Amino acid sequence: MNITLIGMAGAGKSYLGKKLADKFGLTQIDGDDLLAAKFGKPIQKILDEVGEEKYLEHEANLCIEATDGKDGLLITPGGSIIYSKHGIEHLSGISTVVHVRVPYETIESRLNGLPPRAIIGLGRKTLRELYDERLPLYEHYADFTIDVLNSDLDALFAQMDERRKSTH
Repeated sequence: MNITLIGMAGAGKSYLGKKLADKFGLTQIDGDDLLAAKFGKPIQKILDEVGEEKYLEHEANLCIEATDGKDGLLITPGGSIIYSKHGIEHLSGISTVVHVRVPYETIESRLNGLPPRAIIGLGRKTLRELYDERLPLYEHYADFTIDVLNSDLDALFAQMDERRKSTH
């Protein structure tokens, strides 16, 4: 059984992923870490050097390679994975996909003042426009959505455990 967390940069996918991986004894696969390890540099530098199209291609291919045929994973791809049809469809086929939904204002405040992050489309659109564009895509590909700010983590873990048991 695999779980994939999708959502915007700043939603807390990596943080929540670590907690869930520890709780359920899963191995966490982080898409940003895969990219940084392959190229030996920060993801923003990769995006700057290869451009959005190639970045998306690398992101999807690395996620597929790291997860294909494996079980017991907690996968946290970059928020742009939903722009890669073959990448998100692969993850949908091998895992329960959970949209980690956080209000726009929270995303904005979490990202404000941080060093630039590799956010696909941010050069052409505002963060708000990207949020509004991506939200229906996350909802489309998710098996279910969790509102992290309105969730008690223990209740969330219990819900995830029930879903895991029902798929076995």
